[in-house]
Amino acid sequence: MDDKEAPRSGKRFLARRGVGLAISGALIAALFGIFLNIDQMTGEGWKSPMLVGVLLGLIMLVFGVYRLVKGNSSLDYPQGGTNNEPEN
Repeated sequence: MDDKEAPRSGKRFLARRGVGLAISGALIAALFGIFLNIDQMTGEGWKSPMLVGVLLGLIMLVFGVYRLVKGNSSLDYPQGGTNNEPEN
């Protein structure tokens, strides 16, 4: 495989957009999943409010992976935030 066929991004993996969101989402989902498992042992089952934390963590994980794969948006401003100035 030639290097010219697959251009690589110059950014490190942890500096890309979405990596922090995906990692923190996975950690939150895992943490609340452990709590949910402990609640099921006590008889609470799936009615536990810990399920909300698992779902929010999974949403963060999915959105982080989406941003990692898709890359920068047209709304991303290089210095941070969004650029909502009208174009002339």
